[in-house]
Amino acid sequence: MLAALVLLVVAKIAAVLAIYGLSMLITQLGLVLLLTAFMLLLAIVFVDALNIIIKQCIAYFSPQQRTQRKFLFMQSKRTQIEQLFYFKTLQMGYFAEVKRKQLLNANNREHIRQLSKTIDKELHLLKQQLPATDFKQLQEENSRYRNCQDSLGLLALQQKITALR
Repeated sequence: MLAALVLLVVAKIAAVLAIYGLSMLITQLGLVLLLTAFMLLLAIVFVDALNIIIKQCIAYFSPQQRTQRKFLFMQSKRTQIEQLFYFKTLQMGYFAEVKRKQLLNANNREHIRQLSKTIDKELHLLKQQLPATDFKQLQEENSRYRNCQDSLGLLALQQKITALR
């Protein structure tokens, strides 16, 4: 490349000295030499890049690298399975808690319904002994506590009725 630059400078000097034929010949020689230098530079870069690619491919497919990739894959898969197990456990616990609460609510509703029936039976047994307004008020309280699912209110009402006996 340096030789091509020197030839181009000599061609410029020859053109200044009015030696045009020699100047054109030296210019063409300098340009061919410069083009050859660039082609040689491109060939060296291409060969180096190809060499690096081949070395990287050989390293990538080496037994050591394959073993390391397989190990990392298995480690990643294990971590994924552990996370899946953890989240499945959380999910199962959540659904079990929801089901437990549903069963508890259903059980509480059933007990409240039975307690209300018992109170209703006791009220009908006491119907003759109570004034009509008190009987109607106690029935309304029973109905209100049953509809509100107020078990403590129903228990208090039952004690109140028991005290009236």
